[in-house]
Amino acid sequence: MTRIVRILDPRTGEVVRVCRGPGPSGVCPLRGANGVVPCAGFLIAPVGGDPQYWPLSVPRGYLHCDVPWNERARAYMTKAQRSHARWAEGLAHETSRLYRLAAAGDRRYRKMSPYELETTALWRWRKSPFAEADRRREERSRHRAGTYLGFIRHRRSASAAKQ
Repeated sequence: MTRIVRILDPRTGEVVRVCRGPGPSGVCPLRGANGVVPCAGFLIAPVGGDPQYWPLSVPRGYLHCDVPWNERARAYMTKAQRSHARWAEGLAHETSRLYRLAAAGDRRYRKMSPYELETTALWRWRKSPFAEADRRREERSRHRAGTYLGFIRHRRSASAAKQ
């Protein structure tokens, strides 16, 4: 994958420089002799990056490239959002199924109010193995995204403490 990362001026938002991100070892190939990355003190954003996660500000004097870590966090948040959407879709399907059964005269549901039908659908859906799997996938993905973002925060705070 060819990655193009724009380095932006934090005041104007104009592109100052372009880099390709870190090499396979995770080290910035453009870092200076003192180890400081060229985007230190600027904003970075990959071309076509999701505006919800980019641009990312890089502290002055920073020694690391956070592009891969931020991309991993974004990927896991996207997975979490897909799992959540799948869960909500399943609930909507179960709710419409109960409404159809009530309309068809099913003795279990025909006398229920809309509130009772929706509550029953929620209860039935939450207990299903499919809903549980989606919930666990969402929780795991959110946790992993948080871990990556926590690593970035830790590394940045450790870098700021050294200065």
